[in-house]
Amino acid sequence: MPHDNSKPTSTNGSADAPFGFLFDQSRIPMALVDSERRYVKVNDALVDLYEYPRAELLGSVSDSMVVEEHDRIETRWEELVRTNQLYGERRIEHANGTQLQVSYAAHVTTLDDRWVALVVTLSARLPDGAELIGTAPRETPRGADSKLTAREREVVRLVALGSNTRRIAADLSLSPDTVRSHVRNAMAKTGAHTRAHLVALVLADGLIVD
Repeated sequence: MPHDNSKPTSTNGSADAPFGFLFDQSRIPMALVDSERRYVKVNDALVDLYEYPRAELLGSVSDSMVVEEHDRIETRWEELVRTNQLYGERRIEHANGTQLQVSYAAHVTTLDDRWVALVVTLSARLPDGAELIGTAPRETPRGADSKLTAREREVVRLVALGSNTRRIAADLSLSPDTVRSHVRNAMAKTGAHTRAHLVALVLADGLIVD
C-alpha cells in the first residue's frame, strides 16, 4: 500500500509535459516518477486500475505497491537510472489486497529540467489469469534509428490512448493487419520490446504530439 515518508514532490496538476493530453486521456495506466521514486503524476486509468486515492498516491514511494524482494527492486531501479529505460513484469498490490501480475515499461525523460521516469502499464492479470487491461506483445523487434512516418505516429497515438487493433483499424479505415504492421514498424524503429515500451518511448521522447 502506498505510504509517504516526506512531503509530496508535486500535485497532479503541477506536472505537465508535451504529451499531457495523451497522458491524461489514455485508458492505459501511466505515471510519472521522480528521482526519489515518488509519484509526481498519475492518470485516471492508473487510479481506476489500482483504486488507491490519487491524493494518497501522489508523493508516495512507487515501490511501496510492489510485492517483491527489496534487492530485486533496487536492481531494477539501478538499471533504469543507468540505461534510461526498463521493461518487464512485477507484482503490484491492489488497494483490496489482491496481487496483480503487471507488464510495464519505463522510459526516462525531463520535466521542467527534472529527471522523471514515465511508467506505462499495458497488462495487469489477476491471480486466476484474468486480464484487466490487455495483453502486451511478446515479440522483441530489432531497434533502428529511423523516425516514425505520419501514419505510424497516428497509429501509435491511438495505441497510447488505449485503443485496440480492431478499433484503430475502424477509426483509420485500415485493415487490422495493416495496423499491426504499423505497430511492428514503429516498435522496430524505436527499439521497443512491447506496446507498453513503445508508448513510453514515443511519449517521453516527444515522437508524437497531442
